[in-house]
Amino acid sequence: MPHDDFDEPDEDWYDEDDDVDEQPGHCPECAGPVYEFADRCPACGYWLSAADRRQIWRSGSKPKWVVLTALLVLAILVIGSLTLYF
Repeated sequence: MPHDDFDEPDEDWYDEDDDVDEQPGHCPECAGPVYEFADRCPACGYWLSAADRRQIWRSGSKPKWVVLTALLVLAILVIGSLTLYF
C-alpha cells in the first residue's frame, strides 16, 4: 500500500545558500576557472595541491587590473594631497 499521507506538507528542498554567486579562482597552469571545492582544474586536468588552493583563494590573488587601478588611484591621491601643501 503506497504512502498517501496528504496531511504532511511537501518538503522544501530549496537551499538558501545556493543564491550565493561563487566566483571561481584561476588555475595556475591554464588560468581556467576553478571552484573552491575542486581537486583538479576542469579545463586542463591539473591536480591542485594545498599550496595551489591557498594561492588561488588568498585575498592577494586579485586580477592584475584591479591591483594596478588601486595603485594608480592611490598615487593620484597622494600626489594631489602633496600639491595642496606645497
